[in-house]
Amino acid sequence: MPDLSDDDLVAMFHDGDADAFDTLFDRYRAPVYNFARVMLGHADGAEDVLQETFLTLARAGNHYQPRGRFKPWLMRVTRNLCLNRIQSHLARQQIAATTSLDLVQPPAPQPTPAEEVERAEHIALLRRRIAELPDRQREAIVLYAFEQMPYRDIATALDVPIGTVKTLIHRARATLAHAFDQHRKE
Repeated sequence: MPDLSDDDLVAMFHDGDADAFDTLFDRYRAPVYNFARVMLGHADGAEDVLQETFLTLARAGNHYQPRGRFKPWLMRVTRNLCLNRIQSHLARQQIAATTSLDLVQPPAPQPTPAEEVERAEHIALLRRRIAELPDRQREAIVLYAFEQMPYRDIATALDVPIGTVKTLIHRARATLAHAFDQHRKE
């Protein structure tokens, strides 16, 4: 089943094939969790959104129109669930201030202690600066940089035009680059 397209798996699931659902879950568990983790700022909420996202697929997946755009559709569901959670529990500014990124990073080949300290400082700075970005910029840059989604799919997930996605990513990159330049000067 891993060789089947997302659209084929969705169709198979709606025809009663539970293995197709398991394959979709295995395929998209990490991107959904990581995106929710960044948006919500904590693992517990991200785990809940992961489950809610796939429950939505199980219950309302027939609303998905198979056009080879399953991942953007699924990420939009995830985003909407996160926004609902944010709006019902905390103000958006509190979430932006507490967001952290605990995404898996491959280790560098035996860094020196000085390199480890520098790397930790850079990661901490990146976390803080991403958390300080306006919500839309943060969402766009996370989908682009960490989930490696193309602009078109990000536009679908965020429900904005592609030009807006490009602007959001450009502004987020510029803000992050400026933060690193300031950090180097200090």
